[in-house]
Amino acid sequence: MARPLILPLSHCSDARLAGGKAAGLARLLGAGFPVPPGICLTTEAYRRYVEGQALVEPGLWRSALGLPEAERLALLADSRRRIKELNLAELAGQWEAQLESLHSPPDTTWAVRSSATNEDLGAASFAGLYRTHLGLARDRIEAAVTDLWASLWEDAVVRYLLQRSAAPAAPSMAVVVQPTMEARVSGVCYSIHPVTGRSNRVAVNAVPGLAEPLVEGRVMPDQYVVETSETGRPVSIRTRTIAEKSERLVVTRDGLRCDPLPDAARHQSALSDEELLSLAHTAKDVERALGHPVDLEWLFDERQLWVVQARPITAVRPSSDLTNEDCEWSRANFKETMPDVPSPLGLSFLEYFMEAYIVAKYRRLGCRIPQGVTAVRTLHGRPYLNVTLFHSFIGQLGGDTSLLTEQLGGEPLARPPAVKRLAGVKLARAAVLIFAEMRRVQKDGPRLFAEMEQLASTYRQDRVKSYSLDELARHLDELGRWLDRHEVTFGIAAAVGQCLQAFSSLLPRWLGDDWRMLLNDALRGQGTVISAQQIVRLAEAANIARHEKEIQHGLVQDNWDLAALRRYAPSSTFTAAFDRYLEDYGHRGIAESDIMSPRMSDHPDAILDVIRTQLRGPARNPEDMLDRQRRVRTSALATIRTRLGWRWDRRAVFSWWYRRLCRFFALREANRHHLMHYSTAARNLLLCFGERLVERRIFRSPEDIFFLTVNERTAVLSESGRNWAALIQRRRVDRERWLAIQVPDTIREWEEAAGGSAPAADPDRDGLLRGIPISSGIVTGPVRLLRSPEDWSRIGRGDIIVAPVIDPGMAPLFAVAAGLIAELGGTLSHGAIIAREYGLPTVANVPGAMARLQDGQRAILDAGAGTIRVGEPPDS
Repeated sequence: MARPLILPLSHCSDARLAGGKAAGLARLLGAGFPVPPGICLTTEAYRRYVEGQALVEPGLWRSALGLPEAERLALLADSRRRIKELNLAELAGQWEAQLESLHSPPDTTWAVRSSATNEDLGAASFAGLYRTHLGLARDRIEAAVTDLWASLWEDAVVRYLLQRSAAPAAPSMAVVVQPTMEARVSGVCYSIHPVTGRSNRVAVNAVPGLAEPLVEGRVMPDQYVVETSETGRPVSIRTRTIAEKSERLVVTRDGLRCDPLPDAARHQSALSDEELLSLAHTAKDVERALGHPVDLEWLFDERQLWVVQARPITAVRPSSDLTNEDCEWSRANFKETMPDVPSPLGLSFLEYFMEAYIVAKYRRLGCRIPQGVTAVRTLHGRPYLNVTLFHSFIGQLGGDTSLLTEQLGGEPLARPPAVKRLAGVKLARAAVLIFAEMRRVQKDGPRLFAEMEQLASTYRQDRVKSYSLDELARHLDELGRWLDRHEVTFGIAAAVGQCLQAFSSLLPRWLGDDWRMLLNDALRGQGTVISAQQIVRLAEAANIARHEKEIQHGLVQDNWDLAALRRYAPSSTFTAAFDRYLEDYGHRGIAESDIMSPRMSDHPDAILDVIRTQLRGPARNPEDMLDRQRRVRTSALATIRTRLGWRWDRRAVFSWWYRRLCRFFALREANRHHLMHYSTAARNLLLCFGERLVERRIFRSPEDIFFLTVNERTAVLSESGRNWAALIQRRRVDRERWLAIQVPDTIREWEEAAGGSAPAADPDRDGLLRGIPISSGIVTGPVRLLRSPEDWSRIGRGDIIVAPVIDPGMAPLFAVAAGLIAELGGTLSHGAIIAREYGLPTVANVPGAMARLQDGQRAILDAGAGTIRVGEPPDS
């Protein structure tokens, strides 16, 4: 039976005859989706005319694969010429009759699209390699058909296939012809997130008019992410980034035309919320119907939504794993112990601390942590804690996740993730490991605390002054290794959390609704919490000053500072008491978790101000303070015993957990107190280290050391030629600028809080450029600016290409380059699809990248984070 030359689009079930695109559209039509009607010139037509009349046979295409480049290009060019010279008058008569059957108006213009046998299939998408012709009058269809047939003989197609297979089969080309729809708005849509693969995220790019400029990467679209339920029902619009739009591409009787947009429409969303949610719903329906994630091209005309193309997503695996973008973040906890904007050194240590001493412990317990999810993230210099991640840890270990907010502070999760509890054996193993960690804390804690206090004494300022730079570096390294071996924060936090979990389960039933208040009162006035003892010590010092009239008068009337105190009363009882206080608590301070923050011993006059304030008021007996606290505790415990009644089993259980909680609360504060001894030791070494670098003219001030990261502190000696002073100055300027920016305490949509998905950045500000992540990966290499095809010869292996847009024609360079940076574009352009498919680390929408980067300049491209760290200029 003769194979047909032309088929109605709805009959294109055989991809070998109709090509991948037509077969996909036929499946959509069969499933009831809104696809514009059309016809398909089958691969049989291609074979009969191209292979039969133009004498361009598949064997010729295959022979081109092994030819030297010059010969291959000549053969391919000659083949394209022969194809374009074909006379299709007889075939045109047949398609004219078929188009008449569509009952389109006489002034209809037509869209002519490729449907190659290797296109839009599961193994490869061929996005952007074949052409599309829109807005054609009927007499121009013939030229478009021969152009699409000839496109199989482009060198870019040959290279693409060679990249995917050592001996690719010769493709064949079918052609889809449909009416060009009058698009009010159009674009592309991924049924899963195109970077993370999140299966409950639909990503949409939209532009006014036809989408051709978008898929070619020539315009910046509006970008949306819609969250869906497990059934594919849209739940909410997660992110919405509205681009400035100046014109739209429209179809007229004479073809395509760009019309300027009214001023009012330039900053409006291209899609209404209703249209966006409808589109997301359709994308998930198409995904289910086809059995795989899809990349749709779509449009809304004045009446409805139309799907004009559906290709499989080939480069991103669907995933239900959490990503950082799914998580909710809070400044709770960090905000309490760190400055509003911590130092770079403090931030980098915090990130290391959380990963090495907290998250790694959960990983050892068997908790699952999705790849790429971090515990800490920074916005405008402020660290945020990943509350969603810790919610997941608690849930996996069988704890009550509702207590997380209560224990950490901040706001409750708006979108708690589904968490799978560890299986029985794994949960039992985790319990054993947690108890072992708790026993280690109880056994070793006091000894470790004493060692930390000794470290502060060993590395006092006066003792480290004589150390050389190398000695200082060695001692700093030794301090780091000591903490790696001895850190106990996790075990203490786990024990406290375990006790509170037990009480939250038992006490509401045993004591009633006010159980939290009773428990809190029962924990007061024990005298074992070292952080609270300094309050009593200050009150004791103030009372000593009251009994020394000269001291009281000097502090209150003459406003003595510490220098005056030592000058006028060097041997007084108060001076001795004050010195003992500084010895015991001078290593503490405001925002003390940041090593840059001054300690009380650095500004002891501030403590004298506190005492001065106490002296101006009525005397307070420290013992009375402690007695009052003890009375509250005793009363609360008595009430608890009364409510527990005759149930001695409950009394025994409460008593066991209560003693345990008191013990670990005390250990918790003792740990922080002594960690600050450790921090003081490190701070003294670091400041002396900074002084040595000032002597070498590397730093301008010893405090510059706090504006390096932990790793940079290690590298500063080996990279002495680097311009550290300039880097530090940029960070100082950053910090001052960030201090003037207000940030929320809770972030549920990171991109929204950061001011959009693609904030403009100045590399002179922080050494970073930022854009939209396209294809993840981290690479380092020299920058090569790509302005035109003449620059292709300059691209070497390992180079990072910087270009105005991700042109699909650049695909041959992707096999050579290490990475790609584009000034314009979104996640769904054809070029972005190719970059992801090749696995080329790529960041798009980096404003001014061509002007900001220099040829040969080294850069670190972190495509997962969407950042480019700029290195020194090539001539430095």
